[in-house]
Amino acid sequence: MFKRILFPVDFSKNAEKIMPFVSEMAGKFGAEIHCVHSLHVSTYYANIGMAAAYVAEFEMRTREEVEKKLDTFVATHFKGYKVTTAILTGRPGDQIVAYAGDSKIDLIIMGHSTTGLERAIMGSVAAHVVKYAPAPVLVISPETLKG
Repeated sequence: MFKRILFPVDFSKNAEKIMPFVSEMAGKFGAEIHCVHSLHVSTYYANIGMAAAYVAEFEMRTREEVEKKLDTFVATHFKGYKVTTAILTGRPGDQIVAYAGDSKIDLIIMGHSTTGLERAIMGSVAAHVVKYAPAPVLVISPETLKG
């Protein structure tokens, strides 16, 4: 039923709480995990007047660090699973939905935030993904999980 599971990761403690659900579902269905991170820096910094050269340099360095973190996250949490990683660039909700369609994702598993600034950022991402995703979305509230 589920052959490709998308897990958008933000490297928070919440991602680590949700990760067991991803590995459990992947194990049960023999699914490949697509572990992605959405990098959204250039538009923000360009809009506040930062010079394009500085923005490009900052984004390149940030991307290098994200690649390392993503590789470490996958190596730590998904040993023995088939995993594809990707760094998406742009508005997170839009990029997650586009990646899901392009990669023929069967299930998206993600968390959401329910307080303060985190809700404004990640809560709106989860809502956008639920509304526009081309596949079922399992949204897990990290606040209900132990750990």
